[in-house]
Amino acid sequence: MGMKERPLQTKIIYGPVDSRRLGRSLGVNILPTQWKVCTFDCLYCQYGWTCCNWEGPESVEHLGLPTPEEVAEALEAALPALGPVDAVTLAGNGEPTLHPRFEPTVRLVAAVRDRLAPGVPLVILSNSSTITAPEVRRAFRLIDRPVMKLDAGSPVLFDQINRPRPGIEFDKVVEALAALERVEIQSLFFDGPLSNCGPRDIELWLAALTRIRPQALQVYSLDRTPAESRLKAVPRERLEQIADSARDCLPGMKVAVF
Repeated sequence: MGMKERPLQTKIIYGPVDSRRLGRSLGVNILPTQWKVCTFDCLYCQYGWTCCNWEGPESVEHLGLPTPEEVAEALEAALPALGPVDAVTLAGNGEPTLHPRFEPTVRLVAAVRDRLAPGVPLVILSNSSTITAPEVRRAFRLIDRPVMKLDAGSPVLFDQINRPRPGIEFDKVVEALAALERVEIQSLFFDGPLSNCGPRDIELWLAALTRIRPQALQVYSLDRTPAESRLKAVPRERLEQIADSARDCLPGMKVAVF
């Protein structure tokens, strides 16, 4: 059975999704519903190519973003109606930290979670590109599980895979990840015209991982049709080898393969 494309989320709340990595995850999309907004244009993105690049908070103000209060109200209505969940996850149509009122949004979402689903972790799936911003780092203190992207171990491969907007530099992203109080890393590996799972690629990626010293690592491959359709999924056996190399490099780190 082939991979399927994933359409953009059309509402603030979506799911619960049966997530490979998070269990029964209730998604919270705080970005527009018409298009993806991101600082990256990753080759493997399940939502296709990025058409709305972020050039600063003012560049997304006109895109029809929900207010923090609207996000909180939507979550408050959904949680009692949808039954138990394993995670409340800020994700959706792009990079959630790009919402110009990200910090107050997280505060309200955390308050609703505390009241209606105490003990359920608040998760974010982030591309790691904005965590040098003080307001983003403050908001992250309220997030139980920051799951952050690291698909490459060098500036060259980072630029080729993640295609960041100008000004986003690999070494600064790694430094910012290393400075987070707690962090989980998500790394997607693929083959094809470009690959990030060769021996030298893994060696450099492990060096970056050692600088960050995350609490946990998620290793996985393509599950949905990527923006660059020529990319290929990496076999489970190779993913297990990559995971073992990470375990050897950072003993005690929790490593999961999906």
